[in-house]
Amino acid sequence: AVDMLTAPSATARARAPSRPIGVARSRSRRAARVSEATEGGDERPTASTTNEERRRVNSTMDSLDAVLPRTTTGSEAESRAVDAPPPRPMGGTREERAARELAERDAAVSEARLEARRRRETPEGVTDGSWNPLWSPLSQVYNVPTVEPWAAYALAWCHVAAFAADLLSYKLAGGSGGDVFLRLALFDDAVVYDSQWTRVFTAGLVDFGLVHFALVNAGLALVGAEAEALLGTFPFLAVYALSAAFGGVASMAMDPSKLHVTSSDGLMGVLGALLLYSALNVENEWNPSGFTTRLLKCGALAVGLQYVASVPTEDGAGHVVNAAGHLVGFASGAALGYLGLSPTFTSEKFEPPDGRRKNLEDVTEVGAGGPK
Repeated sequence: AVDMLTAPSATARARAPSRPIGVARSRSRRAARVSEATEGGDERPTASTTNEERRRVNSTMDSLDAVLPRTTTGSEAESRAVDAPPPRPMGGTREERAARELAERDAAVSEARLEARRRRETPEGVTDGSWNPLWSPLSQVYNVPTVEPWAAYALAWCHVAAFAADLLSYKLAGGSGGDVFLRLALFDDAVVYDSQWTRVFTAGLVDFGLVHFALVNAGLALVGAEAEALLGTFPFLAVYALSAAFGGVASMAMDPSKLHVTSSDGLMGVLGALLLYSALNVENEWNPSGFTTRLLKCGALAVGLQYVASVPTEDGAGHVVNAAGHLVGFASGAALGYLGLSPTFTSEKFEPPDGRRKNLEDVTEVGAGGPK
C-alpha cells in the first residue's frame, strides 16, 4: 500500500493528465510527506497500521489543501486570455476621443439652432421682468410662450371712452345722457326688425352703471391682459367678441323687451378660455401657485359680475345684465378655447427638470379643429 501511494506505476503516469506547475509542486510535497510518514523499515505494515497511516495522510493532505492556493487549469487560463479584451488607454484612443468631442459639439450646435428657431417661431414676448406683478405668478419650472398684451387695454379704453361720452353729454350738453349707450346696446327690435346685427358686437363696448363699468374694466386690465399674454392677441379678441355675441343673443332671447349690454358676457368667455387653458395643460402640476391665484381671481370676478346681474333696472322690470348671458358667455369661451384658441402644450404631468427652467412649445394644431 505504501509503494502504491509513493510510486505510481508507469501506466498510471501515462494516463495522468498534465497539471500546472503549482498543482504539481503541491502534489510532490504531499508525496514527500507521505513517503516520510510511511517509511518505517523493511517490515511489512499490518492492516491497523495501514489504516492509521492512511488517516494521517488524508489529514495531512486536507491541511495542505486548505493552506496552498488553488490554480486554474491550463485550458481555463488560455480561454480567459483569449476572451479578455486588450488593454486600452484611459478615455479611449485618440481617434475615439476626437470623434466623441466632435459628436458632442455637433449636438450642442444642433440644440442651439433648434432653440433659436423655436424662439423665432414662438417668441417669449413677456419675460419675468415685464410680467405684471398683479397677474398670476409665473411657473418656476417652465418658460411659457407669451405675447405682449395690448388688445385688452384697448378694449378697456373703448369702455372708458363710451362711458365718458355719455357722462359728458349728460353734464355739459344738457342731454338726457346715455346716447352712446342707446346707439351701441343690444335691443331686440333694432336687431330683428331693423337688421342692426352689428349691435350684437357693439353691445360689448358699453356698460350698465358705474359698478358694472368698474368691474368690467378691472377684469380686462387684470385678468383680460393676462389671458391675452397666454392665449395670444387674436385668440383673445375672438373669444371676447364671440362670447359677448353668444351671450347677448341668449339674453335677448330670454328677455326681448329690454336693452342688453354684453361686455360682462365677453369677459366671462375670457375667464372660461383661461381656465380651460390651465386645465388642458395641467398647470396645477408645474405652476400650482399661478393656477391657484388665477382660479381665485376668476372666481371673485365672476361673483362680482353675477351680483351686478342680480340688480334690476330702475323700474324693477328687468335686468340689463343677466345671469343667462354670463353662463352662455362662459361656456362659449371654454368651447372656443377647446376648439383651438387656447394653446396646448401637453396633456401629461410634467417632471421637474434639473437646473434651470425649460421652455414649453405650443403644439396647437391651428385650423385642424383643435389641439393635437
